[in-house]
Amino acid sequence: MKNKKSQIKMFETIAVLIIFFVLIGFGLVFYSRIQGQGFQEKQEENFELKAIQTAQLVSFLPEIQCSSDGIIINDCFDLLKVKALSEIIGNDQKLRTEYYFDTFGYSEISINQIYPPGSIWTIYENPLDGYKTKSSVKIPISLYDAKKREYGFGVLNIDVYG
Repeated sequence: MKNKKSQIKMFETIAVLIIFFVLIGFGLVFYSRIQGQGFQEKQEENFELKAIQTAQLVSFLPEIQCSSDGIIINDCFDLLKVKALSEIIGNDQKLRTEYYFDTFGYSEISINQIYPPGSIWTIYENPLDGYKTKSSVKIPISLYDAKKREYGFGVLNIDVYG
């Protein structure tokens, strides 16, 4: 009789342990799915922050900023500098891959002149083949034409690929 009681006790203990481990397993699966969603959201947030950082880098790029008497004017691009930089980067693959890739990575940067109606200049173009995500940032800017000594209006388009 004692032997049967001890077998029943041992069976009860094993059953409780099995149920305990099954519950822990369900908890781990649930927790990992919640963490996976949080990780993906954090990854998307970091990608958007990278796009904004790239937009800020372009906005304060000394190669194309307007300046008057050595003083830089915010949100203003000099059209002569924009055209020159567009041609230089467009024609020099080595400059685009070695110098500007560290700054802009896989992105596409262009300026669209809205008023007076004008051109579109591609400053940097290095899209990622087979990209999964793309973030676009558009910033209104002032364009200064030094030849005519007048200001125009444009949009800075930044597409970052990831």
